[in-house]
Amino acid sequence: MIQILTHSRLSCFRACPRKHYLRYELGLRPAETGYALRVGSAFHAALEAADEGLDPGEAIGQRLEDPYDLALVAAMFDGHQRQYADQVMQPVASEQKFEIPLVNPETGRPAPIWRLAGVADRIVRLADGRLALMEYKTTSRDFAPGADYWLRLHMDQQLSIYVLAARQLGYDVQTILYDVTRRPALRPYKATPLDKRQYKKDGSLYASQRAEDETPEEFAARVAADIAFRPDYYFARIEIARLEQDLQSCAFELWQQQLAIRSAQNSGHWYRNPGACFSPFPCEYLPICQFENLDTNTPNGFIRSDVIHPELAGDADLAG
Repeated sequence: MIQILTHSRLSCFRACPRKHYLRYELGLRPAETGYALRVGSAFHAALEAADEGLDPGEAIGQRLEDPYDLALVAAMFDGHQRQYADQVMQPVASEQKFEIPLVNPETGRPAPIWRLAGVADRIVRLADGRLALMEYKTTSRDFAPGADYWLRLHMDQQLSIYVLAARQLGYDVQTILYDVTRRPALRPYKATPLDKRQYKKDGSLYASQRAEDETPEEFAARVAADIAFRPDYYFARIEIARLEQDLQSCAFELWQQQLAIRSAQNSGHWYRNPGACFSPFPCEYLPICQFENLDTNTPNGFIRSDVIHPELAGDADLAG
């Protein structure tokens, strides 16, 4: 039976084989989507809608229910559009899906059970005529110039996979545009609890206190103002090269990783990596990692799904 390898699956296995087992072998996933993924998916949907001439606001609304989340993502999207309004590029492909053979780099023969799949955010033609793979990410991490965030991108396997795939699909991609947007840390202001309110002599509350919750409209305006005040804090877009030796190294890494996954599948042994339990964030499987009989029991707070690659169904993971 043919199995699918994606960047997300490979990254999961490298981080912790036990996590890979729970997610990709058993199909267990948290019942609720995390905040970072919700925001990233909605932001990405707005960018895709804009590319296709559709309504970005409607795309955001299809992904989010909370009015404050809606307000935040709308402000992020508007700020992003203003930031790059003067950059000339022609969209060539959007949400380009691929499924290609996983090839042994030494023999040139495809793996008998694996296919490599994914969805490239965008392929664009730059003003100088070059084709570029464009990848969007949202993150809470520091990506100021010189930050460690940028160092890993020169080794990022996802980018190499997508360049290899784009070329197999006939796109002569020559460079990568990496587009990063920071998730605002701002949160809606809440009304001060009655027992903690302090009043001035004229009967009004002190400036640091509120009689009512901030409305979604007020919150959106505050987020938009902060983004407009410091756009370089929220947005960055850099060009990243991929040399032929980088792509060749990626091909060898992919082959080694599929061998490791296949070995674990054949043996039934998936070791844990405690070093990944809290790095960079607490693992969503930490509460159930020690449980047994998970192949037949679904713990509270989790669901079991036959769709083990939701990113291929359009639910892209943009959180970084």
